[in-house]
Amino acid sequence: MKIWTITNQKGGAGKTVLATNLAVEGSKAGLKTLLIDLDPQLSATKWWEARDIETPLLIRCLYNQLIENLDSAKQQGFDLVIIDTAGREGLKHTEAIEKATFAIIPCQPSLDDCRSALPTVDVIKNAKTPFAFVITRCPVSGDDLQEAKNSLSAIGLVCNTPTIERKCYKRAYADNLGVSEYDSDDKGAGEIKAIFDWINAKESRLENSQLNKEVG
Repeated sequence: MKIWTITNQKGGAGKTVLATNLAVEGSKAGLKTLLIDLDPQLSATKWWEARDIETPLLIRCLYNQLIENLDSAKQQGFDLVIIDTAGREGLKHTEAIEKATFAIIPCQPSLDDCRSALPTVDVIKNAKTPFAFVITRCPVSGDDLQEAKNSLSAIGLVCNTPTIERKCYKRAYADNLGVSEYDSDDKGAGEIKAIFDWINAKESRLENSQLNKEVG
């Protein structure tokens, strides 16, 4: 069972939007997908409760209930679990990172945001969890994206595809949809699919590399 934890101590990074859209993409890919909402603000839960579409499934839980819920998800045959964490509170409870098969750090393309991600990176590295940055909410033009890639690539992997600040993300979220459900032809839908495929492929390569080491 794949467990993707979306985490960043800084607010406004777009954790919930990324988590909900990746969960929708997982379901579209034919994976039995569960979204776990650990954020006390319950943004993902409110989005999910207002949906008319049955997938992905969602549960909300406290940090001290996470391991129990992950065990239950595995027993129920879920292929993919995506965990939407709180901000600073999430770094106090490291189970979501330690249990992850892959951690994803959404980060806006500014120097302040890149610097603010460092405490999150430290927790992830201490847990020895594979991770990557996804640059989010990029302006349509300017040098922000390349500058952020340069800064973050010195710290860890950076997903090839960012999310651009598009109206479709806000409109889809307001309608309790993923962008691919809102408009499958929108560029935002293509971004989310590319991010999902990149993370999935990256994790699979890491798994195969580890398996080869164990066999060798």
